Amino acid sequence: MHLPSSGAYQRMLRACILFIVLVISVVSLSSIIPSSASTINRAQPPAARPGELLPGQQIWKQGVSSFVFGTNDTQEWYHNNVQTNPGIQQALKDAHFSLMRTFFFDRSLADNHPTTDGEIEQRLKTIENSGMSCLGVLANPLNTDFASHVVRYAGKRCLLYELGNEPDAAGIGIAEYLKQWNRVIPLLRQINPEARFIGPVVGVDNYLKDFLVGVKQSHVLPDAVSFHWYPCWHDTEDVCLSKADEVAEKVLTVRAWVKATLGKELPVGVTEWNFDPGSPTAPYGDDAEFMTRFTVEALLALIQSGATFACQFDAASATVYHDMFDYRTSQPKPQYYALKSLIQQYRL
Repeated sequence: MHLPSSGAYQRMLRACILFIVLVISVVSLSSIIPSSASTINRAQPPAARPGELLPGQQIWKQGVSSFVFGTNDTQEWYHNNVQTNPGIQQALKDAHFSLMRTFFFDRSLADNHPTTDGEIEQRLKTIENSGMSCLGVLANPLNTDFASHVVRYAGKRCLLYELGNEPDAAGIGIAEYLKQWNRVIPLLRQINPEARFIGPVVGVDNYLKDFLVGVKQSHVLPDAVSFHWYPCWHDTEDVCLSKADEVAEKVLTVRAWVKATLGKELPVGVTEWNFDPGSPTAPYGDDAEFMTRFTVEALLALIQSGATFACQFDAASATVYHDMFDYRTSQPKPQYYALKSLIQQYRL
């Protein structure tokens, strides 16, 4: 009998262990996910008639927005990723993920080359092949020409956009961001009147509050409001897990700010969420039981809060712990199975 080499044997062993862990995580979902959607005590979401839904959005069982089951396609850091792997795209489509947030960088984060139309096209095709609606990130909010080009190029293929991505972290103060918002959003709305525009893509903090005050004054209102949520940073596993449902409070806080400042409800979404922001990430990110429990509890909290859209970070871009698919093996990880099971429960 031909025996595999030591390296091959180790790879086979790792594959077997991964398979066993995934089977256990899927089986354990039955003890975590409520047996009936009626057990969810949801906050009253913003009233939305069919004509007022975001482009592509549906209302699923128990009034749950289809767009809370989204994911991200960020900068690709490895050759095997969601854009290059048809199997990953098909798995996302089979699970019925609904919304893909894709980054339109004016320059690559990997090597700083200018983004080409071919790269824009690949992102759009990835979304279409995965059976999802597009939420485009105009990653550099100060590059008006590139933002205009993306919105014009994408046309009806992408009808949701965020202006910028964590502009505060990029050193763009709220005054500068508001100035650009007030200048570029009317222009982009002229280019594509069907598109909807979202901001300010930060945390739940004074930046977001000041954004709402600023757009009220300028009358250039967003079509929706978004923020990011990564609750754990150097926390123990138990402490991190205890924070999994805190996103509901964040959503309700932002909804209250919107209503108090603008005098009306707007869709509120969390366009990046996971257990921590990484760099370095916590070691329990590789633990199947933790990732399953955190994912289920966080997603149910998003549903309970009446969130309109939410995008897990991320699908498969070699961000390691945060990827739903292992970039080395292309195999789904526990977070994928947890989200897939929840989608099956709520989908029409």
